Amino acid sequence: MSNENNNAQEELAKVFKAERPRMLRYACYRLTGDECAEDVLQETFLKVHSRLTEDGGKEILNLRNYLFRTLTNICTKWQTSNSRIKTVPLDERTDIPDTPAETGNSDDYRRIARLLREIPEEQSEVIRLRIYGDNSFAEIAEILSLPLPTVKSRFLYGMEKIRKGFKTSDKYPTKR
Repeated sequence: MSNENNNAQEELAKVFKAERPRMLRYACYRLTGDECAEDVLQETFLKVHSRLTEDGGKEILNLRNYLFRTLTNICTKWQTSNSRIKTVPLDERTDIPDTPAETGNSDDYRRIARLLREIPEEQSEVIRLRIYGDNSFAEIAEILSLPLPTVKSRFLYGMEKIRKGFKTSDKYPTKR
């Protein structure tokens, strides 16, 4: 094993450890359980690790973004290949740290979760990557292989729909 290969593996371990909480939070919001999210994280790590250790493999310029792109693709694959996996409503994920449910805003949190499910998936995906994945717009553009203006407009239009829906739901609160 070459020294360059060792350095790449060490860098992967360092970046993965630093980004794991955000990646796990993102995966939990995309999939139906901690077990699925953990499995997806493991698959992500192994896929990127094997990519780094392949002979003649291309250098990965931004390992953090590549990890998120791989995670996003694997989550999508899991959702489409297994019909029992669906996007988890945010109000069902109160066990994840940093949720508004812990700060007393659970009603608002539920409404936002419902509204996120109601907007187009490409808009909600950008919002999830921005808010739950803590990615910049430039990072999201790289992760999703989209132009930066497209990412910004999807975020803007998605947030606009959520704001409008939030205001409408204030006028007509749902019964519980």
